[in-house]
Amino acid sequence: MQPRSRTTVLFPVLLLASFTLPAAGNEPLREQWLQCSQFSDDSKRLACFDRITGNLHEQAEQKFGREQEQAIKEAPESITATITSAKEGAFGKYIFTLDNGQVWQQVESSDRAIWRGGERVAVERGAFGSFIMHKVTGVRSLRVRRIQ
Repeated sequence: MQPRSRTTVLFPVLLLASFTLPAAGNEPLREQWLQCSQFSDDSKRLACFDRITGNLHEQAEQKFGREQEQAIKEAPESITATITSAKEGAFGKYIFTLDNGQVWQQVESSDRAIWRGGERVAVERGAFGSFIMHKVTGVRSLRVRRIQ
């Protein structure tokens, strides 16, 4: 039995991937793959597929370091939830479990009155990727980070 060439293995994988991609925004890529599949010469077909994957690599490099931008754009600026539990952790920093399943930890130690379960809080985006938790009905706030 002869070993399979890269083209023989690569073509079915790329063809399958082209049909599993969402239709919106990916038509040019599908068309490119279909055009490459039309070449009967193995070297031309492989060169065509290599060119496409090279373009994908360039696009990935251009997005490098900015992967989170789309997620941040789609995320809300704040959430509101109820504290289901508040436990004192190491160094007096509290850990808050919210009714939506999220778990947040106090970042800075403080001597401020701490909140208890059942209280309604909002978590908002702060500067430089930080988050601030405050009572919905109050003014006091704590800097927090999400741990779960």
